[in-house]
Amino acid sequence: MTKSSRIVTTTFGAAILCGMTAIPAHAADLTVRFAWYMPPHTATSDQAEAITKNIEEMSKGAIKVQTYPAGSLAVETGMGQAITNNTVNMGIVGMHWWSNREAALDWDTIPFLVTEPAKLMPAFKGKLGDDINAILNKHNVEVIDWGFYGYSISYVNTKREVKLPADLNGLKMRSDGKLNNVFLRDQGGVPVAIDSSEVYTALQRGTLDGASSGMASFVSRKWIEVGKYITAIKYSPIVYPIQANAAWWKGLTQEQRDIITKAIEATEQSNLKTIESDFTDNIKVAEKAGVKVYQPNADELKIWKEKAYPHAVETYLKAAGDDGQKMLDDVKSAMN
Repeated sequence: MTKSSRIVTTTFGAAILCGMTAIPAHAADLTVRFAWYMPPHTATSDQAEAITKNIEEMSKGAIKVQTYPAGSLAVETGMGQAITNNTVNMGIVGMHWWSNREAALDWDTIPFLVTEPAKLMPAFKGKLGDDINAILNKHNVEVIDWGFYGYSISYVNTKREVKLPADLNGLKMRSDGKLNNVFLRDQGGVPVAIDSSEVYTALQRGTLDGASSGMASFVSRKWIEVGKYITAIKYSPIVYPIQANAAWWKGLTQEQRDIITKAIEATEQSNLKTIESDFTDNIKVAEKAGVKVYQPNADELKIWKEKAYPHAVETYLKAAGDDGQKMLDDVKSAMN
């Protein structure tokens, strides 16, 4: 047995493969370590649970799945690296997380670029998906299939109602991504980089005035308990691909890969429906909790787009170059 196939024991009690390959002899030998960081009752968590159930049912129990939900094995900031080094065989992490290493993968945070998430699914199975995987493969990561976290960016804050971008002026806000950093600064806001798990306490203590994320996070992470005002916008449908350690994935049998792929594909339509219903349902939950929720009207949304979209595209392409233009071309083709 080579060093690359030795197994060590971690404090998590899982078998961690030390290296680039792992070739199970039979389907019955396969146990998958599957992790995600989103909390329960979110579109991502619901999809992950459905994937787990499907894999075990479709394999008739031959493929076991050890799940690590809600950041129990890797938090948001560490999930990508955990997939790269095979601490996690399969994981769900926001595609924009990779933009720290690959600027082109920040395209899904461009405001108002994607208006109909369902139209992206065929593109993900074609050129857009191939172009994304060509980038992620450099990091020993393979996208197996696709899902969405939901709509972002909305804003929650403790100070005042935000109807227009100018109302963000002076607010110290947890920022969700590089492009949102630029937008907040343009409006006079103060973007703060902080892990989502720390936002509740920061809002409670007043070290943050607010945070940008999706309605799902506001509710599931209980930020509505400490926030007073929400501006709910279908800004961008954020992509959360189901990713695998590429060497681990290639080491599986074709039968195992087929089962896992079909198990995930079976959750796509449900995930698309969930992100739509969650947006509306979470607004109702927030209002019931006493938060004042504002949804900009059509004229106000034009102003949000005018303020956000052109500069976001300019900033994105400046960082992402030719790869970024390729992504934009793929996405715009899908939207037509």
